[in-house]
Amino acid sequence: FTAQTRMSGVDLAEVKVRKGATGSVAAWVKERGGSESEDAQAITEQISQAGGTPLLVATEDARGARVLGVIHLKDVVKEGMRERFDELRRMGIKTVMITGDNPLTAKA
Repeated sequence: FTAQTRMSGVDLAEVKVRKGATGSVAAWVKERGGSESEDAQAITEQISQAGGTPLLVATEDARGARVLGVIHLKDVVKEGMRERFDELRRMGIKTVMITGDNPLTAKA
């Protein structure tokens, strides 16, 4: 995985596999003549809206490039964090969230 490509993968003799940020992996598939399914797009949006991080998995082999599926990574918020932020706000401290997540994920 690199911050530049936002995906990782392996190239074997007869197949290539990629996993990573949905936009990056979808672009990789499209560059190779494939397309992202509407199902994968819908699942990706559902995961983001639920506060998770979607990762796309794709492959390229003799049949072409295609999306295999979506992985749902769920961030677990430590217990009591909401209360801690509420306390900081009561003390007059402004809190902000800095994230590299998809805006839908961050909002959730």
